[in-house]
Amino acid sequence: MLAMYVLCSMSHVPWRMTLVQAQIPESEYRLLRQRAEATGEPMKEIFRKALHAYLADDKVNRKDPIFGLFPLGSSGKKGHDAARRHDDELYGPVR
Repeated sequence: MLAMYVLCSMSHVPWRMTLVQAQIPESEYRLLRQRAEATGEPMKEIFRKALHAYLADDKVNRKDPIFGLFPLGSSGKKGHDAARRHDDELYGPVR
């Protein structure tokens, strides 16, 4: 296995970066290098993007009231207009 160093000390990045060392299989390293050559991006940038995608929280809260209101729109009832009053419809009137 090869040791891969991700050194992130770019002056244009507004946050502090930390050096990370990871051992990956030779086959994954070759794929990473091929992707970098194909896209013109540095391997460390591809590695960061992959790590971010893995760690990103994209889970949906199924208990959110919006999922109980479909179909959205006018129900024909007076004063029920989801297009104009969607926050009231979802979360109750503002007090």
